[in-house]
Parts: sequence; C-alpha cells; structure tokens
Amino acid sequence: MSEFDTVSVRKSVMEALGKLDELKRSINALQAQIKSDFERKMELLRFSQVRQEFLESFFEEPYVIIPKRANEWYVIAPKWLNFQIGWLERSTKSHNIFVVNRYVKWFNEIPESLEEKFKFAKPLPFKVYDGMLLTGKELQEEALRRCKHFITRREGEDRLRIKRGYEFKLIAQMVEDGTLPFMPIPVKVEDLRPYDGIKLRSYQEYAWNEFFNKGAIGVFWAFGSGKSLFGIYALARIKGRKLVVVPTLTLKEQWLERINKYIPQYRNEIEVVTYHAYDKVKANEYSLIIFDECQHLPANTFVRLATLRAKYRMGFSGSPYREDGRENYIIALTGFPIGMSWEELIRLQVVREPTFRVYILSDNSEKMRKLGELLQIPVKTLIFCDWLDLGEKIAKAFNIPFVYGETRDRLEIIRESQACVVSRVGDEGISLPGIERVIEVAFLFGSRMQESQRFGRLMHSAKEEPEHILLMSEEEFENYQKRLYAITERGFRIEFVR
Repeated sequence: MSEFDTVSVRKSVMEALGKLDELKRSINALQAQIKSDFERKMELLRFSQVRQEFLESFFEEPYVIIPKRANEWYVIAPKWLNFQIGWLERSTKSHNIFVVNRYVKWFNEIPESLEEKFKFAKPLPFKVYDGMLLTGKELQEEALRRCKHFITRREGEDRLRIKRGYEFKLIAQMVEDGTLPFMPIPVKVEDLRPYDGIKLRSYQEYAWNEFFNKGAIGVFWAFGSGKSLFGIYALARIKGRKLVVVPTLTLKEQWLERINKYIPQYRNEIEVVTYHAYDKVKANEYSLIIFDECQHLPANTFVRLATLRAKYRMGFSGSPYREDGRENYIIALTGFPIGMSWEELIRLQVVREPTFRVYILSDNSEKMRKLGELLQIPVKTLIFCDWLDLGEKIAKAFNIPFVYGETRDRLEIIRESQACVVSRVGDEGISLPGIERVIEVAFLFGSRMQESQRFGRLMHSAKEEPEHILLMSEEEFENYQKRLYAITERGFRIEFVR
C-alpha cells in the first residue's frame, strides 16, 4: 500500500471514530433525557395519588359511555388506546370523544362486546308503502301518536295515509328512531338479463343478493372497494332505461368512460347527469337510479331527485356523513343500508391503507417551499388546491397542469401528468390506480367530508404505500384541525412535522 493510501485510510478511520463518539454522546444524552422524563412522570403520579386497585378494571374497560340523547351516546377513550367507533366529534390532548348512534351500526360494524352496552330503542314493525304507513291493528294508535305530524287520516284499522310530500320526511324520522320502514320490493325476474363481464367479490355478491331481494339499497363501503364497478354490474343486469346521478362533471366523465369500457352494448340505455340536472330528467321514468356519492342527496337543492320515478334504486358513499347531521336522510332516500368495516377491507387487501403526514408551516410562502421539496421526489401526485389564484401560481411555478371547473378532458390530463394541481372538482369518486401521493395545499376549512374524500383517492391506488400529505399554516392547524378527525376516527395515524 502506498503512503498516500495509508494516509487516506487513516483519515477515514479517524472520521468514522469521530462520528461514533458523536453518536455515543447523542445516545447518552437521549438516555439521560428519558430517565429524567420517567422520573418526572413518576413524581407526578405519586402526587396525583394513583389508586392501584382500579388499574385492572381500567384496562378491562378503558372507555366511558355517556348518554347524549335518545339513541345516541358519547364514547370517551384515551388516545393511547387503538380504539375507534362511530363519529369522532372532538379530540383533547389525551382523549378522543366519539358519538355512536343507530347509523353507526348500519354504516359500519360495532363490536359485539360494545353493542350490548348501547340500549338502542327497539325498532317498531312499521312499513312505508305507496303513500301509506302500514301499522297493523295493534300499533295503529301508537303510530298515530308518534307520527301525527306526517299523517292526514286513518285508512282502515291497520294503516295511515301519509301527507302528500311528507313520505321521505317520515322515513327519515323513523330511521332516526331506529326503524328501517322500507317495504322490500324484490327485483322481478323479467327485469333481469344475464351478464358475466364483471366478477363480483364475495361482499359484492352479498350486496347484489340484498338488492335482488329488496330493490333499494345504500352501499356504504370504503373508498376504492368497488362500488362503481358494482354499479356497472347492476346497470348491465337491469333492463330498461337507467340513470346515474353524480356530484361533478369529472365523475360523470369517469362513469361514461367505464360504461363504454365494460358495457358499451347498453350505453344507449343509460343517462349520466349531475345532481344539478333535476329539471332535465324530472319527467322521465327509470328502471334503476344510482345516486353516486349519495351523501349529497339530502341537501335542500338535491333532495327532489329522490322523487324521480324508478322501479329500483341504489345509493353509493364511502363517507355517509353530513356536517348538518342529516345522516338519517342518506338512508331514507336510498334504501336498506349495507356497510362493511374498513378494517376488514384493508385486511382483505381490497383497499390500501395510506400513510399520513401533516407539515405545520408559517405561511403560504413556506407551503410553496415545502411543496417544491416534496416534488423533487418524482412520484404520481395529486396536489389539491381550493383557491384558483393559488392553484394557477403553483401550476406556473412548477410547470404542471391545473385542473379546475373550466378544464376540459380532466381525467386525461390528470392521468397523463406525473404531478397535477386539482381544485375541488377532483375531490370525489376519481379512481386512479397509479396514484402514489396526495398533497393538500389549500382546503375547505374544517370539512371532514372533504378530507375523507381526498385521502380516499389513495385507497384506489394499486401502489404499496400511498402517501397523504397536508400542508397547514399554524393558523389553519389551530382553527381547522377538526378536518383531521376524518383520518383518526378510521384508526389511521398521523405524523406531525413542524
């Protein structure tokens, strides 16, 4: 070995030893900090007079159930416990506060050990059919007492005539009281035709059998679990004129694309419109209506779509919740609810589990800097930005497309771009198997609905570890962090970076 090589090796060894000494000092400092923190916590515990005899029962039942109102409860659980149920209403530094009501059981699953603790009101055997509330002789008086605001008169001894225009309001009230008053109207054999172009999974087959036996269902599976393909299958199987209602033109484009791909032979039977198109379709009659993203249906602007004449109906939603609390109308306007736990769909590898990271930054200029850093990693990315001026600024700064309300061929642009800025037109329903990352730069304040829809795009991904990143200013984090409940209430963990 030459003298030069010897000096070089010696220098490398000394540098490595120096780094090792530095690492040892860091480890020792960390150990000292952990010890100090532990001793401080133990001192706090000593002064707080922990009652050791209650610890065992606490770990057996580390949550509290408190009545909120009829058929609704608060469930309070410590954050360190991997526990999710119902709707996360509020989060403190140490506890999560969930709300559980009848809808939770219909939209998702409640563990048996917990369900018995909720004293749900016993459902009454009432049914709504053809403008009548069917009560039976024994319960007609009880039904009249409970539902008098919706009733115009008795019809014999076992039914009541519903006021015109009040049928859905009555159903919504009964749903809130814990009763599903739908009258099953099985699909007629003569309305069906064979189709084997899509192979249904087992849970989709179960939903199809429920639809076949009842004629009206709401399907509330997680994002990416195949609701749209299930809908395509139904459009193929049911004969006659059919309607699909969607919230955005982007989603309309995707439905038409899938119809042309899977069932082009039935394209002339199917209309696809947005929720704003009531006047265009109000005079029509359909064999089947599908309300996609049916959480929009209870809105005052859209509810009249539920009065369209149709033999059968379906509603689809991965987020069957509303900021105005009208979840009962989501069920009332669609039909018998069919849910399935997200955990089970993730376990079956039907949908992906994203990773979540929130960067808390000082202002928009820091957001732009951080966005630039993130885009140096070249993966398929959707950048969500609600504000048009900021979206245009991002698109110009990084030389990428901006898809918003005026953009044509939205899906094509999104698919062909490695990175793309998207306004709210991309929030719902878009399925992009190649997507690897979602970055939110600007958003609709504290909207949990929007947050769930946006990370839902990643659950359609075919990639192994899709990533959801949210850039928030300090002020936004302080005022709008409740939108993050949409993530944590599903059991997903968030990494916070300042």
